[in-house]
Amino acid sequence: MRLVCPTAFKGTLSPAEAARLLMEPGDLLLPLSDGGDGFLDCIHADLGGTFRSLPAADPFGRVRDVSVLELSDGTIVVESAKVIGMAGLDHLDPFLASSKGLGDLLAQLQDAPRLWIGLGGTATMDGGAEWPALKLPPTLAFCDVDADLLEAPRLFGAQKGAQLPDIPILVDRLKALGLPRGPHTGAAGGLGAKLKQLGARLVDGAEELMRVVHFDEACHDADAVITGEGQLDATTLRGKLPWRVAGRAHVHGLPVIGHFGGYGPGWEAAAEAFDELHFGDPRNEERLLPMI
Repeated sequence: MRLVCPTAFKGTLSPAEAARLLMEPGDLLLPLSDGGDGFLDCIHADLGGTFRSLPAADPFGRVRDVSVLELSDGTIVVESAKVIGMAGLDHLDPFLASSKGLGDLLAQLQDAPRLWIGLGGTATMDGGAEWPALKLPPTLAFCDVDADLLEAPRLFGAQKGAQLPDIPILVDRLKALGLPRGPHTGAAGGLGAKLKQLGARLVDGAEELMRVVHFDEACHDADAVITGEGQLDATTLRGKLPWRVAGRAHVHGLPVIGHFGGYGPGWEAAAEAFDELHFGDPRNEERLLPMI
């Protein structure tokens, strides 16, 4: 039996959709998220809960209803990508895109007993500069990368629409906010740092979600692990889910097959984490060509 546990192919497939496309008869599906796209659905699939809709603005201020998940113990789960993610946007602009919609949503949830927040997949790079004053309950932030606050523009600015000359300007803008530094503070365009300033505990999103959904127990009955996401590149090594999955699967002595939509700079180093690699659209098996 193979354990099939990809995360989202950003902008095209959710973790569950990717898992269904990659599965073969007899496989066990365990779609995962590192805090980015698909985080809410992955939590719901394993822990259940009730979805609620609340109004929130997208990165350019357009208000619409977004889903949050209430678990049986009252914990409220929020996915930042559902609020200020790239889905549905017709353009990207790291200077105009604002995370204020997420801050306003959290202001509606301050009376919750606990918050879990998935950080990743956002279109913003503003460090929560426009957030309202907040007093959060005990909050756990599932971060999709381990990057420091001031590394975020260089590592992730391009995917949010930044050009090379924009990077030092974005760094200076984040630096001016006086936010804390350290691992995971660069998640979601600096929102890891903002949440840390507000008292949240930042954790490796992939590792924590694998713990929550009992990934190690699922490995006991598997003879191989399938994982992947939209792109394999240098940022994969900064805590992205497929890399975390590969590391944990190898602890159990299982081979890991990685499926990625494409590859970018630094992919060769990231490729070493996988026993077999395929690139292409999972909806078109003929394009899934083994690379090693």
